[in-house]
Amino acid sequence: MEQSNFLNDSTNESRLLLELYGKIIDGELTTFESLKKAVSRYKVTNDLRRCLFRAFELQRKLYWGFFRDLTPKAYPLLWQEIVIVDSQFRFGGDLKRLMSIPDIYLGLLDIHGYTRYCNDKKRNMSMIDLLDRMIYEDVDAICAENGVISKRAQGDEILVLGASAANVLKSVLQIMNYFNTQGRSFRNTVLSRKLPGTVLPKFQISAGIAGGQKFTPLVITRDGDISGDIVNTAARLQAKANKISPDKNRIMITSHVYQKLRAAEAEKPDEEFASIDYFNMGTIEFKGVSQNVYDIVFLPEEKDRLNLREQMEVLYTSLEKRRWKTKIFKDALDTTTKLLSNQLSKGCKDTAAGRRLENSYRETLELLKKTYTLFNSMYYEAAISSFSRIIDSLSGLGNLDRIVIEYLELVKRNYLVLNDRYSGVLDEEVVVRLNEVCSPQEKENYLLLKKHRAMYDKLRSSTRLKLKSRKTTWHRITDEIGEELNINLQSFK
Repeated sequence: MEQSNFLNDSTNESRLLLELYGKIIDGELTTFESLKKAVSRYKVTNDLRRCLFRAFELQRKLYWGFFRDLTPKAYPLLWQEIVIVDSQFRFGGDLKRLMSIPDIYLGLLDIHGYTRYCNDKKRNMSMIDLLDRMIYEDVDAICAENGVISKRAQGDEILVLGASAANVLKSVLQIMNYFNTQGRSFRNTVLSRKLPGTVLPKFQISAGIAGGQKFTPLVITRDGDISGDIVNTAARLQAKANKISPDKNRIMITSHVYQKLRAAEAEKPDEEFASIDYFNMGTIEFKGVSQNVYDIVFLPEEKDRLNLREQMEVLYTSLEKRRWKTKIFKDALDTTTKLLSNQLSKGCKDTAAGRRLENSYRETLELLKKTYTLFNSMYYEAAISSFSRIIDSLSGLGNLDRIVIEYLELVKRNYLVLNDRYSGVLDEEVVVRLNEVCSPQEKENYLLLKKHRAMYDKLRSSTRLKLKSRKTTWHRITDEIGEELNINLQSFK
């Protein structure tokens, strides 16, 4: 088909642009490919390029949703990953609607206290509007500085998406700092978000960051929203972070994001990350899907947690190898000892309550030593019972690391299951070997007191201890049901 030189003056250019605008608004031209076809009868000139560029801007604003502000100039890395760029007109293209994009990272943030703030300020709409403008406008500005785009998902949730794990993390950290600083400063510039005579409260944020997997799909819907495993994973990490720290900033990331961050840091150190570190959380199960997770340690008051890192990784290894006979129990005792010793090294408050807490820690450390001795002496039931009581008492203390406590709870529950099975097998053997392990009088008492539960339990425990097969039975039971025991933390979102 012969191409026309129709675009030879500004009048014709304006006429074509209005025609394209009308078709874009009416939904006839929703892709860049369709836009190109609509002007294919014209020769490619600078006028046509300019006309296409302006028409594409409108198309992007109307149909790209989350990506409506995405341009190759403002977001070069993201543009390269998200857009199928047109080979002829590099300024345009179409979104990758359903593809696995390895270099894409999503952070989901939840602002703590947003609902309460809105309820408290419901008679002062200017204050609610102030917070909303911070979320809509200031967060966008912070993210744009890092080549990351953001979107308010719902009331107190924010999505941030980028083509670099480091840039997404940097944006999340800066957003946290911005909402947690009453001066509201960003890159040495005070954003004008403070009304005369008002001071906004500090808001804490929990966040989850996912992405970086070669075969994890990102789905971009017709209206430009995003969905897929990356969104679900980020949401579940955020929910876990919120559960562990409902009143503090916390960021959790997948192991893929962790690896990308460490690789980027090794290649080009970033001073903004100089003070952060990582705490391996092991494997967490999200609705049947296991995910290796890391917790980012960036708050000064949490640096002491890193003293527990090495011991926790020893416990993770034992759990992964399912070494229930001895190793996991002893590692759990060592972890509990390390946890309490770490607390004592920090020091407790010089108050009556603080001194009571310190004494409680010291008493528990002594009890842990006795529990260790019980287990080594093959008094497995007593050792497990003692460990269970210790963990129950520590679980109620809010000042202890919640990640460590969750793992100790997991170990406790599994050993209680083991102990029930073990005790049942021993009881069956006691009945079979009653003549061997009991004197005639003990046998008579055993059978008689079986009717009287409390006394029977006491005597049963003593007769169990006389069985020579205690250790071999324990090892057999751990082999039989060790594979059935859950070794991952659960997250139910």
